Parts: sequence; C-alpha cells; structure tokens
Amino acid sequence: MKMKFIRLFCIIMSFLAMTACSENNQNNDEPQIPGGGDGGEGTVTYWETTYSDLSALIDQDIDQVWSAAPEIAADKENNLLYVQDQKGNQYKATIEVDGTTVSTIKMVPAGKSVGQESAVWTSLVSSFRDFKLGTFLGTKFKDYTSGEGGIKQTTEETLPLLTSEANMLIFPIFGIQKTVYCCPVMDKDQFRVELCRNYLSLDFSTLGRYVGENIDEVLQEYYAIGNKILFGTAMSYIYFDSALDHKGNSYTAYFDSDKTLETILEISVYVPEDDQTITRWKDMLQNYESYNLGTLEEIYVTDAFGDKVQDLADAQAAFDLYETNGRNNGIIARFTTAYGTNSFILNKDYCYVILRK
Repeated sequence: MKMKFIRLFCIIMSFLAMTACSENNQNNDEPQIPGGGDGGEGTVTYWETTYSDLSALIDQDIDQVWSAAPEIAADKENNLLYVQDQKGNQYKATIEVDGTTVSTIKMVPAGKSVGQESAVWTSLVSSFRDFKLGTFLGTKFKDYTSGEGGIKQTTEETLPLLTSEANMLIFPIFGIQKTVYCCPVMDKDQFRVELCRNYLSLDFSTLGRYVGENIDEVLQEYYAIGNKILFGTAMSYIYFDSALDHKGNSYTAYFDSDKTLETILEISVYVPEDDQTITRWKDMLQNYESYNLGTLEEIYVTDAFGDKVQDLADAQAAFDLYETNGRNNGIIARFTTAYGTNSFILNKDYCYVILRK
C-alpha cells in the first residue's frame, strides 16, 4: 500500500514539474523588462560593461548613453541603466544630467548583488587594479557617532574602516579618467559606486542657487570634489580646487558660511593669477553674456577701502583705466541673475566673481 502511494505521489509530482517547465518556457519567450531582480516585476537584462567604459560617458550627451547601452538594459523614461561589471556584480544605475549632459552616474546593488554590499565594496577597494578603477587618490571618511573624520592615504588603511559596528561614511576616490572620479562609497551599510566629474561645473547664471542653502547638505552633494574647512567658531567654507566653466576655463571656488557656520552666505570664484589673468578679465568683461554672468547693471571704480569713487560707461572705459592705472584701484562690474547678484572684481590682489543674494 505504501509503495502504491509513493508511485502515485511521484506521478503527480512529475506532472506538476512538466507543467511548471512548460509555463517557464512560455515566460522565457516574453520580452524581458528592466525593473525586476531587485523587487520590481519582470526580468532584468544587465549590460555587461566596465567602470572605465561607463566613466567615459560622463560629460557626454545622454543620447550617447542610450546609443552605447543595449536597449533592453535601459529605462530611458527614468534615466536608468542595469549594468554588470567584469566580475558579475550587478547594479541599477541612475544617470544624472546637467541639461542633457551626463554629470553623474550613481550605481546601487541590484539582482544577485543585493545583500552583498560589504563584499562588493571590499572587492573593489582591495582589487581596484583588476577592476581598472584608475589611480587611488585617497579615502575621505567620517564617523557619524563621534563626528570625527579625516583622510586615509592607502587602500590598506581604508579597508579596516569597514566593520560590523561602523557608523561611518567611507569615500574612496579613484582617478579613473582625466576629468572623472570613480568612488565606491559605503555610507553606514548603504553601498553605491559614484562616477562623477572631478571638478565643479560652473554656470554663473545658476551657481547662486546655493547661496542660502545648508553648507553640509551642499558638501554632501559634492563630497568627492569639495573639502570643508572650519575656522573655529568664526567661519566655515567648502573649497573646490578645480572648477571649470563651459568654455573649459579653470578657477578655484569657495562657498563661505555666515556666522552660524551652517548657511552659505556667498560664493567666491577666483581666476588663476598668472600671465593670462588680465586677458581672461578683459574677455569675461567684454563678452560677459557668453560667460552667463547675468544682466549688466553697472561698472564702477573703488578706492583702497572698497568705496565707490567713479562710474564707468562700459568695458572699454574699464580697459582704458587699467592701462593708465594698472590694478591700483578696484574695478567692479555688477550683474543680476535669477538667484541674486554677481560682482566681477579686479583689484590689486585678485580677479574673481562673488555671488550673493
């Protein structure tokens, strides 16, 4: 009797298995839909690529992304890609754009890599040469519990930061392209790979939007390229040692706080002091519209104390004054934008733009 039951059970199970296989075969014939594998419906197809190839898409038009990626691995409507690196780690990648230009690609674990965050991060940091992440530049870290942080100079010093008790932001930085960083980030237990510009992208017509914002929130947005400096209880600021305008001209930039140390009061963007400083000053003043400096309101001269002493009719009048008086007086051109006032200043020490409300 027992044997008859077993035979009957096996027949039933064989029938169910055949039915399941038939259903699976039918499902495999259906189109694969990006969005599954990490909680969504459907089956994800991953684009097998490398971090280096993905990093080459930064600063390209987003249409270049869709041309490079297999259509089945892309969700154009939501600016998403599903990618798999050369060792099988799978990600959902969000493409962030500046206009239509790719500014950042942020990748979080997906598919079989969900739940493997620590292992994937450790693998990337310890075997960065195998993954071709580029030159290791250092690791920024911050302990959320104590508020303390700093920089680690080697990957060997970086790896021990990750422990089961760690309440930290661990931010290794690799120079994967000339103008692109690759950052395998562990934020507490949240892992992502961030491919981003290694410079602050300058648009003087919109940069003023950060004036009045929380300085730590802005630092978080630019953590890979910005450094926060604190002067006791007097002032704090975010420093960018590399900033580029849309023409490719270089600057340095400072986001200065007010006395609360929490809110950005003003932004200063400095033209490098070299044998091309005056040439750049003249070009920016003469062709201010192409630099997106805003609507010109006035050009005037200040004395050594910064007080206004003379109005100037136009850029040529400013150039004439420079030819006769050099940089002994300050020459200021004031512009307005949707976000406030941009003052373009040449004095005996600096050539810079200061953005205020």
